[in-house]
Amino acid sequence: MHPHGHPHGQPSGQPNKILLEYLYDVLVSHQQPPSLGPGTPSSLSLHYTPNQKFLQAAAAYTEACIVKAPGTDPVQATKLAQLGFQAQQKYGHHCIPHDPSNPDSGLGPTGAIETLTPSHAQLWHAAGAALLYCALQVGDDATAAMAQKWWRAEAALCHLTAWQNSWNLGSYEVIAPGARGGSYQSGGAGATTPAPAAQNSTRDLDYELLLNGTLPSAKSPKIQNQYYTATLILAKLTPDQIAVLNRPGQGEKLLGPNGQQGPWTSEDVPLLPSQLFVVRNGNQHAAWFESLDALQPQFQAGVNSQSAWYTFYNSPPGDLPNGGQSVWPAPQQPGGSIQKFGPQQV
Repeated sequence: MHPHGHPHGQPSGQPNKILLEYLYDVLVSHQQPPSLGPGTPSSLSLHYTPNQKFLQAAAAYTEACIVKAPGTDPVQATKLAQLGFQAQQKYGHHCIPHDPSNPDSGLGPTGAIETLTPSHAQLWHAAGAALLYCALQVGDDATAAMAQKWWRAEAALCHLTAWQNSWNLGSYEVIAPGARGGSYQSGGAGATTPAPAAQNSTRDLDYELLLNGTLPSAKSPKIQNQYYTATLILAKLTPDQIAVLNRPGQGEKLLGPNGQQGPWTSEDVPLLPSQLFVVRNGNQHAAWFESLDALQPQFQAGVNSQSAWYTFYNSPPGDLPNGGQSVWPAPQQPGGSIQKFGPQQV
């Protein structure tokens, strides 16, 4: 993460940690955190990564519309919230350009692509959950509709790449390819080294909650922390509010783990920056991008008869082979028809 200051000038530190803490304090712990700073930001910061921009929009919206902090502007905060969704609708899911206020700027630096990131999914989910919950709380139908569409898109991608597998907090794991596929793990003498991130436990729990409508571990002491901010916010939704996110959609039902069809459909799959290929057979699957011009791309991921697997290219975008082309051949297992989703989808 880039150590830029806070969007409002206070306090200093990593923006994602500051903004995530703010959302957790207000919406989960119901504490009165320090003000994010003077007023509502005039724009999403050019210095921020895509997930930080989305978090900034969520925090500004929460501060202005829920906390109603002095000097904040609910109208401007709502514009930022909707911009966070509109940018992704134009450029791709989990993609926010360098300058989202300029619709013709293009994506800008390659770091603008974070599609299906396993290492940063908890940050995207926290922002998306906060925007959904807050919009519903204040009766902002337009922003709520955008957030509901975003969550159905997220759930659809998770459904396509989920593995039914019991672990200490849940029953599913999302094993997906994506940008920023690595997370930094501590090494000797305090050093950190990038290592692949097979899955993301917040994303796993959020998918299970949306799939089943309930989550047994939502009250577990093990998830009462900032990492699970999204899960704890989503668990506050009423059954009727969750039903909007998992009711059967229009279009061809998506095949999930162990042959589960729907409730999400091809109509819920969002715009992607590159074409996503998926093969499912029972509880096994393979998913891959043939091209993903992004930071630390995890080009392929899946589950075979024994365990989850994935490929990982630990390199800055400029060093990716052939301009972001995968160096791995398409997976041969499991057998089955190949589904294609993305820009080339007809």
